[in-house]
Amino acid sequence: MSHKLKICFIIPTVKSGGIETYLLRFLKYLNNSMDVTVLVRNTNKDELLEAYQKTGAHMVFQPLGNFNPSKMMWYYRFFKENAFDAVCDFNANFAGQTMMLSKLAGVKKRITFYRQSSHLFINPTKFRIAYSNFLNRLVYKYSTNIFANSATGLKFFFKNEYPADKRFEVIKNGIELEEYISPAPESKEQLRQKLNLPADKFIIGHTGRFTEAKNHYFLLDVAKRLIDADSNIFFVLIGNDTDKLLPYIEKLKISDNVRVLGYKSNIPEYLKAFDMYFFPSVTEGQPNALIEAMVTGLPVLTSDIAAIAECLPQEGRHCLIDPYDVEATAQKFAELRNNSTTYIFKEYAVSNFDSGIQFKNFKDKLSD
Repeated sequence: MSHKLKICFIIPTVKSGGIETYLLRFLKYLNNSMDVTVLVRNTNKDELLEAYQKTGAHMVFQPLGNFNPSKMMWYYRFFKENAFDAVCDFNANFAGQTMMLSKLAGVKKRITFYRQSSHLFINPTKFRIAYSNFLNRLVYKYSTNIFANSATGLKFFFKNEYPADKRFEVIKNGIELEEYISPAPESKEQLRQKLNLPADKFIIGHTGRFTEAKNHYFLLDVAKRLIDADSNIFFVLIGNDTDKLLPYIEKLKISDNVRVLGYKSNIPEYLKAFDMYFFPSVTEGQPNALIEAMVTGLPVLTSDIAAIAECLPQEGRHCLIDPYDVEATAQKFAELRNNSTTYIFKEYAVSNFDSGIQFKNFKDKLSD
């Protein structure tokens, strides 16, 4: 009987986010072919916990903090006692501690997987940048492999080393294509009725939790501009904590044309009910949400930032907008509505982000 690889994946939370969704999909792909432990650097049992448990993964919740001796000792003992074949941390530079501790514990394969292309600090003070850079050096010293879902991310975090060091590799996001590309059993009108969405509006969708990086206030400023010009336009926002936007929506007086839905597990259904998709993030790694919309076949407008441009075909760059210019973005919407088919990149997304291909690549790297 062949040895079942024993892997420890480390994630920040079990909330619905890019890292957590990516790993959950990968564990489903593995289908119990590896002995998986998911170590969560948080104590909160959030909405994806049940889905993670269904994959058969062992779930462990333990914060690490910033060089806390007792917590560092816990992690060291945990790695030592479990004798993992590999440890893979998705916490970007903050994997520095776990890479060092797993090395000391004798773990042979130590992987840091970057899922972002910039620092996540809201206020990037000199101290925070210096601390992050210090952790980055630990990642570089102790990791046996350094992956990212975009070349943009590796260039940002390792501008002096990438791509020369052979430990670096880009592994793209993987989307389970069937649930996004298969036709809905209902017509769009029936689907909208089922989801309690207006049947006669031009619906612009967005999926993403409420964070500064997702640029929701800009999105709503654009919505205000479009709705004032055309009352047939309707926005739907899906994602954790998007209810925090309700006071601003009230302030803009667009409540009748904007619906905030919070977390939803049936994203493919909503995407198939939309007419277009808007994604104005100011920082990303490689956004699952945007790729899902592209795979569905929706026309898209999205931010002109390097990590997002990397997700598009060269001839598709006309869909990029300045995520700070409301007026120019509103004009882009008019262009899209007049010629929406040129803003659809379904074929490209399907060929580049197939989970069967991308997850196999990641699994092979874990098994090397």
